[in-house]
Amino acid sequence: MALNPQILQKLREWRKSPLAFVNECFKFENGGGPSAQQIELLTSITKNKRTTIRSGHGTGKDASASWVIIWFLVTRPYAKVVCTAPTARQLGDILWSEISKWLRKSVLADEFVIQKDKIYHKEAPKEWWCRAISTNVKASKEEQAETLAGLHGDHLLIVVDEASGVPDPVYIPLEGALTQPDNKVLLIGNMTRANGYFYDSHFHTEIKRDWYCLHWNSEKSSNVDPSFVTYMARKYGRDSDVYRIRVLGDPPTESGNTLIPLDWARQCIDSGLVPSSDDVLYLSADIARYGEDSSIILPRKGPVILPWETHKGINTMDVAAHILRSYNELEARGVAVDEIGVGAGVVDRLEKHNVPNLFGVNVSNKSSDPEKWHRLRDELWLTVRDKCMRGLYNFPDIKNEGDTLSMGEELANELSSVRYAFADNSSAYKVESKRMIKARGVASPNIADALCLSEMFYNISHRVFSPRMTESQRDRRNPSIYPELHNKGGRRSRDSWMVA
Repeated sequence: MALNPQILQKLREWRKSPLAFVNECFKFENGGGPSAQQIELLTSITKNKRTTIRSGHGTGKDASASWVIIWFLVTRPYAKVVCTAPTARQLGDILWSEISKWLRKSVLADEFVIQKDKIYHKEAPKEWWCRAISTNVKASKEEQAETLAGLHGDHLLIVVDEASGVPDPVYIPLEGALTQPDNKVLLIGNMTRANGYFYDSHFHTEIKRDWYCLHWNSEKSSNVDPSFVTYMARKYGRDSDVYRIRVLGDPPTESGNTLIPLDWARQCIDSGLVPSSDDVLYLSADIARYGEDSSIILPRKGPVILPWETHKGINTMDVAAHILRSYNELEARGVAVDEIGVGAGVVDRLEKHNVPNLFGVNVSNKSSDPEKWHRLRDELWLTVRDKCMRGLYNFPDIKNEGDTLSMGEELANELSSVRYAFADNSSAYKVESKRMIKARGVASPNIADALCLSEMFYNISHRVFSPRMTESQRDRRNPSIYPELHNKGGRRSRDSWMVA
């Protein structure tokens, strides 16, 4: 392919200076440009074969990866770039979307064709490209190892986004692919685990010597609004793993009293799980007790947690009205309400409206096995912990206008902010109370508590909230329909909620 000598000279200049390439090729809004952290990457990537970046949130890591990818594609003839991430969502909706955005905003947009999982040069679609290859965290180790297998080329770049979440077997073929002088790899992401390939690239005494390591702290990034840092410190505490991972860009401490590791909870965001045919939609509501807390109305259908409502600073009458509206609009089949404290007034109000399958839940009651769980609240939280560990939820990956984090990220953060101990003279789990959480300076995990509350009925929701029930069967005072949820007095029993 013959090129104008002036263009060829400019390509040579850009190849030596990714920073000049970015400044000259992309259109930045309001006179913006790369941050100091991003400049450090752009001025070092040419000299290093292996670059790894652990980062906090909002530092512009996906934009940076996109610039490097486009720079590599443009300045090498017949270049090959492979991008991967833990999930197809992360790869397609975030990184691939970012690459496409910056390419369209560049002066080189007409040179390339953008497809769903491939970007290629118009002159050589089969030899000059960037591909998106998603990993499968649930596949076998052998299948995972095939993700990056067979990659070779004179000009090859491999980019791994959210590298901490990529299974270790995926990295096995990586070193074998870096056989030529102009072969490079870039790892980038939040350090959500204190082990694994990405962690070792920063902290293993021997392994990190082969990597150029960058650390992007959100506190020091000009791309991050200081209010985000303040918010994360106030909500989760500066000593929390959430703050370490999402702000400082550091790995979790792996402290022995963290109930749910953030990595477990994050794998449930947009996991792809769907309801079964007999799953019905029902609500759970955690009612605010203090002025700074929010009431949460959380819809659920099987493993799928649907977008929830957040209401702050309203009275019990209004909370009850919102629950009733949601119940009717979503055609819910039942609702569980935290009836401790002010929640009792919400239950009473809904009861006056004859809401079908209304359950007031007192999580301070005993668990189904006091030798395992101190109280019902502890049993519910440990149930959620087990399901997060196994990835058995699907949290919504939806970002409301004005929010920095998606709903799923907010829920995952709350789940990982709670600690546990053991009851006195017992091996029974005891999850710290909201009062104890607040005493640590951490915001109350209201969304997470609403999720825990929904576990009251998950195992038997298709029976309790069946769409085929008659109106008389839906009478919450009839103790004979589902005896496992009643006692002799006609009130819902909190002690045998797991009976199938």
